[in-house]
Amino acid sequence: MIAKMKARQFRCSFCGKSKGEVANIMAGTPQAIPGVPRRMVGKSAFICDVCVRHCTQLVAGADMSRGPVVIPSKDLTL
Repeated sequence: MIAKMKARQFRCSFCGKSKGEVANIMAGTPQAIPGVPRRMVGKSAFICDVCVRHCTQLVAGADMSRGPVVIPSKDLTL
């Protein structure tokens, strides 16, 4: 499985950045819990350190008075 991920040049599932564009990318597999769409259960998902940082700021309520945190995105072609 890991060899397949390396061969595919995996990207962040949220912003589309590749492993070479960020410090770290973490992999996970969505579980069958409330709120997770059935089509996602058991499929690989990836998140980069930049998106984790943005997410942490959102959850912590980091200065939301200035507007939403915008995560730069790329055109994803999978």
